[in-house]
Amino acid sequence: MTVPGNLFASVVTRPQPGEGPSQQLSFVAAVALARALDCWIVPARLALKWPNDVLLDGVKVAGILLEGVNGTTIIGFGVNLAGHPDTTERPATSLVAAGIAAPAAADVVTALAVTFADVRGRWRDHGFATVRAEWLTRAAGIGARLEARIGQETVVGIFTGLADDGALLLTLPDARVRTIHAGEVFAL
Repeated sequence: MTVPGNLFASVVTRPQPGEGPSQQLSFVAAVALARALDCWIVPARLALKWPNDVLLDGVKVAGILLEGVNGTTIIGFGVNLAGHPDTTERPATSLVAAGIAAPAAADVVTALAVTFADVRGRWRDHGFATVRAEWLTRAAGIGARLEARIGQETVVGIFTGLADDGALLLTLPDARVRTIHAGEVFAL
């Protein structure tokens, strides 16, 4: 659903010396987007859902999608500034629906360009650990029960953190820790 006033933007990245695996860009992008939105939203209202959604008051307000093409990674950002879809599996919201005046999409893109360059530079110069640490300070659901959908498999456990490479760590009912590199996760 395209809503006038929402943000839809993409950036094309090429690997740079010192950067880790391209899948870590989802965390770089999520931290950068949250920082950009901090300009208009009280940071305590924002959280990051593994691996690359932004939540506002616990409801999805933004998503990030990565796609590899010919040695580049295209990062797509979608932010519900003015409106949100009503027909999604899980609830969504927008800034306006949350009582926040919607900034112009161009202003959000400008802020995002600055924060993305900063977070990507820290990742390149200091490694993934710095991005991982900041992502974890904003993480939604640490210590809570989650459902992870991995292809046709559904796994339920407690979200206990991130592995050093960004994989989700899910503690299963039998106390084993399952490392999840890809999939969808939902709070229970």
